[in-house]
Amino acid sequence: MAVRRGRVWRMIRNSPGIQISMYFLAFSLLVGVNTYIFYSYYPLLESKPLSWTEALMFVVESMTTVGYGDLLPFGNDITRFLAIQFMLSGVIMIFIVIPLILAPFLTSLLAPAPPRKLPHHLSGHTVVMGYDELTSSVIDSLSISDHDIVIIEQDKTKALEIATQYRRRAYVIWGEYTDPGTWSAAFIESASYVVICKDERQTANIVLGIREQVKGKIISIVDKLSFERYLRYAGADFVLSPKHETGRILARHAILNPAADWEPDIPGLNRIKINLQQAPEQELRLINIPVAVGCKASFKPLDDLHLFERFGIIVPFLWKAGKFIPSPGNETVIDNTTSLFLFGKAESIVATLREEFSTKECVDAFAVIAGYGDVGASAYQELIASGITCMVVDSKRQGVEQIVGSAEDETVLKNARIEEARFCIIALNDDALNIFTCLMARNLNPLVRILARANEPASVEKLLRAGADYVALLPIIGGQTIARIILADTVTILFDLPNGEMVIMKRVVRSYPHTIAYFCRKTGVRIIGIEGPHRCVVSPDPKEILAEEEVVIAIGNNEQLKKFIRLL
Repeated sequence: MAVRRGRVWRMIRNSPGIQISMYFLAFSLLVGVNTYIFYSYYPLLESKPLSWTEALMFVVESMTTVGYGDLLPFGNDITRFLAIQFMLSGVIMIFIVIPLILAPFLTSLLAPAPPRKLPHHLSGHTVVMGYDELTSSVIDSLSISDHDIVIIEQDKTKALEIATQYRRRAYVIWGEYTDPGTWSAAFIESASYVVICKDERQTANIVLGIREQVKGKIISIVDKLSFERYLRYAGADFVLSPKHETGRILARHAILNPAADWEPDIPGLNRIKINLQQAPEQELRLINIPVAVGCKASFKPLDDLHLFERFGIIVPFLWKAGKFIPSPGNETVIDNTTSLFLFGKAESIVATLREEFSTKECVDAFAVIAGYGDVGASAYQELIASGITCMVVDSKRQGVEQIVGSAEDETVLKNARIEEARFCIIALNDDALNIFTCLMARNLNPLVRILARANEPASVEKLLRAGADYVALLPIIGGQTIARIILADTVTILFDLPNGEMVIMKRVVRSYPHTIAYFCRKTGVRIIGIEGPHRCVVSPDPKEILAEEEVVIAIGNNEQLKKFIRLL
């Protein structure tokens, strides 16, 4: 019996509808009782006749404090007392009970809610399930195109926030990720891409549910790349790990590598082939190289290197002492804290590296890797494959050459030979630990090149101030990789720059009578190269005319690049 009473009480307590129904029932009963009392005693107390309708009207007037006074004046104190009781009971029921019971219900009823479906049919769009920093990065990267984006979020509060934030840039649907009704509302069957940013189990559940409906590609984001084969078996076309990609990028900021960064499985990272007969060494490349102590170019201003005059390459931007410089001047001095972006023909870049940036010390380069999770392991494999000796610092034994211990312990870092290291990759899962380890590594070895991972945007600036030469923000890396896949048929994103700009490669679909100066003036982009069947031009003259089937390499912010892509 007690259990049943408890269930009934919980049902009443948790149901606004039942509470409101009970309130109106109690209010009606109170009106009825008061009407009966007044109808029965008014004729006796006042010696006047009274009908049921007159009694009901008087009671309602009194309880709602309207009080027209049709039956006044009263000649008996008991009648006056009854009228006061009617007024007090009405005040209590209307002005106290209503706010307590009805107000919360009405507030939730009238509160704005995120949409459950799209306002019109979409086709060729991208559906993103789940919202986080990575999703935000995807949306920012896709904003250079007119590509439609639909975000599905099952948390109502978050969905409302997203809908307000991306009112002009993306559609938002509030619904369960595994609900077929939500999929239909997002027109998932006609989407070009579906991006799933949830944990591996939930991702597998979603992929298995939508695979038969989706005609486009499914992109799954995972923490551990070891789950790749399972999700591919479930039906995912791409399985990406932002941690794995971040580790590779950190390593490549330490490696003197003349090869372009590309991954055959990711179409957005492939080269656009202009002419199959054209030798690869004649293709344009944009690569990032660290400046090593002891190389010929070290501690010289860019003007003294004469890179364009001697090799036909340019430095469109660089990193120096943890600071990104978008348009370096000729007087900029490069040193071991500098990371250059070289743009030119592949054979010219190779010649430049051999003549100006190579050093015998690079052969014996040594790196310390703090943290051997997914990011650290990926960086380790990349460095080992490039011939760099590595020492791992991790609290757990990993089966590689390592020092077991905490990276924030000075003794452990010294035992890992941080004082001899040329590179230090800090890849721990905790930003606070990364920042402190960065401070220690910089203090123990002022010349070491520190490449750090950040999980939160607020940590990037702190890591740079702590001494990092380069910081890879994990959600941004993941978002940019996804965007490369989605935009592969429209434009190739070569680099996302820290100042909000991008370097893109766009094919010219038809000849234009306009010069490069016209496109730059109309859109605000910087055009740094042209590659075509018959020519490869670095830093083209503003009077050059673009020809059909040529590819243009341009730099600009989202709005500038969007105008440029539309114009082409």
